[in-house]
Amino acid sequence: MSLNHVSVQRGSKIVFVYALALLATAFFAFPIFWMVTASLKSDHNITAYPPVWIFFTPSLQNYVKLVEELGIVKMFINSAVIVGLSTCLAMACGTLAAYALARFDIKNKQLIAFEVLSIRMLPPIVSVVPMFILARWLGVFDTYWLLTAAYALSGLPFVVWVMRVFIQDIPQSIEEAALIDGCSRLETFWRVTLPLLMPGLAATMVIVFMFAWNEFLLASMLTSNAAKTLPVIAANTLNAKSIAWGMASAAGVVMSLPVVVLVLLMQRYLVRGLTLGAVKG
Repeated sequence: MSLNHVSVQRGSKIVFVYALALLATAFFAFPIFWMVTASLKSDHNITAYPPVWIFFTPSLQNYVKLVEELGIVKMFINSAVIVGLSTCLAMACGTLAAYALARFDIKNKQLIAFEVLSIRMLPPIVSVVPMFILARWLGVFDTYWLLTAAYALSGLPFVVWVMRVFIQDIPQSIEEAALIDGCSRLETFWRVTLPLLMPGLAATMVIVFMFAWNEFLLASMLTSNAAKTLPVIAANTLNAKSIAWGMASAAGVVMSLPVVVLVLLMQRYLVRGLTLGAVKG
């Protein structure tokens, strides 16, 4: 086989792989393109046939309706406060619990780790009614604190399980050297272990934030007005008789922006965190 023939085959494979990657990218990007463009269209352009993809006059009318008719600004603030607090609580408590399970000699710690993860396996619908009754009894129904606690407890098992693996991948000899140099256990964790955990922390935090930000069931059942979040308001654009496609698309764009911004801010650590421990030499 000649060298030129080998080069042609290799070039053909590269072109095929790139073409396949572009097709896959277009396939997954098309719904996002449709949502963004639909949020800028009038109802007439959205339902037009043949479809109007590019040549239309952009308008912010759907976003204005979200603000004026549904009060999305208040719901955005509710979501930001509730999800931000719950994510911070889940990350702080879960990382400390994971460190204890990874480093301390605790009896049956493998069983404890599995029991913590088993909480995550429980369907959320099972806990909604008991949480509703408790919230009414304690007088915290439709408050920030109720959803914050619910989301933090929901994300805690995931944080414990994932961060435990990340901590186990860090050589224990590094911490022992810091302890010999006079650092306390807490100082060792803060100054030595935590900086090495940044990729894992970033990846875990993004996932926990996304789960809480997009959560609908608890937010719809445990709130009525004061603590409503974005997913609940976005669902109000749908009813039994019609669908406000423009407003629904605008609500989808508003809901997606914080997650996109967070991923862009964390991308320095995100790829390393998602691949940390995948290859061991």
